[in-house]
Amino acid sequence: MKPVIIDLIAAQSGTGKTTVLVKLLPELKARGLKVAALKGEVRRYDLDVPGKDTWRFAEAGAAVTGMITPDKYIFIGSAPAEGINATASARLPDMDLVIIEGKRRSPFPKIEILRSAVNRQPLLPEGVIAIVTDLEELPLPRPLPLFRLDDPAGLARFIDERFFRSGKAAEPELTHLDKAGRPRMVDVSGKKSTHREAYAAGEIAIAPQTLVRIREGTMKKGDILAVAQVAAIMAVKDTGRLIPLAHPLNISGVDVDFKLNERESKIEIGVRVKLTGQTGVEMEALTGVSAAALTIYDMCKAIDKNMLIGNIRLLEKKGGRSGSYRREENEDG
Repeated sequence: MKPVIIDLIAAQSGTGKTTVLVKLLPELKARGLKVAALKGEVRRYDLDVPGKDTWRFAEAGAAVTGMITPDKYIFIGSAPAEGINATASARLPDMDLVIIEGKRRSPFPKIEILRSAVNRQPLLPEGVIAIVTDLEELPLPRPLPLFRLDDPAGLARFIDERFFRSGKAAEPELTHLDKAGRPRMVDVSGKKSTHREAYAAGEIAIAPQTLVRIREGTMKKGDILAVAQVAAIMAVKDTGRLIPLAHPLNISGVDVDFKLNERESKIEIGVRVKLTGQTGVEMEALTGVSAAALTIYDMCKAIDKNMLIGNIRLLEKKGGRSGSYRREENEDG
């Protein structure tokens, strides 16, 4: 079976392709993958010196020449017609994966490296399947998985699952249960502290006249959304106490947003949570949305008992071993 070929690309040199690849290789190896790493788009590099033995072998018609020492080997070949990427990879049939650094123009899948100090706009050539970046926000014309520069484990998992495990039935992992089936808090002490972020959303359907009073600020209990915003922030900070197996976390930031949708007579709620730590903040964002919705219900129930809370879901997460996730939704949600 031919190896999978992935090109690691960037807009210009100095972006950090080699650094990303050096950190990625041991993560891929730990997943049991045999990986070849090749330097691509080298203008010229003469391994053969005219008159030397390997040069004479090639001149005489050898398809591949090379040298062998007691502990290393090197092969030299050429492919003027069929394409050097495919030819080089074909010489590596025992490899699972061939990563070529710097080959932008190829028919193979590509992972783009984008570092803000060098360039803030991605190339996005045909075939890009993911972006590795230090930018917190990166508007893209189409959804793509985003990985932080300091998250090689997440990138390795993405590659492994996309190319090597997509056809295999995934084993369910209930990490909050021990081998005996008893609940436990997952031990994260061995994990590195990295940037984590999650954005959750939900909504509360509400009577049109109630929505008008909230917008105009004429509810007897005061500013409904201001209180709901505080409730969301408090719930985020208290998630470790409210959810039995969630970790208590030192939250870095919480943003809460509300949208009054008069056409559908509902309030849409969004909560974004950020942290630098050893575990994610998905539960914190979801708990914040829930608390905001419940607070709105509590403050409006005297005039509208038919309110309906629903559609609470995770829309986005960043960081951690599993990498980035973005829920795909149509315009109607």
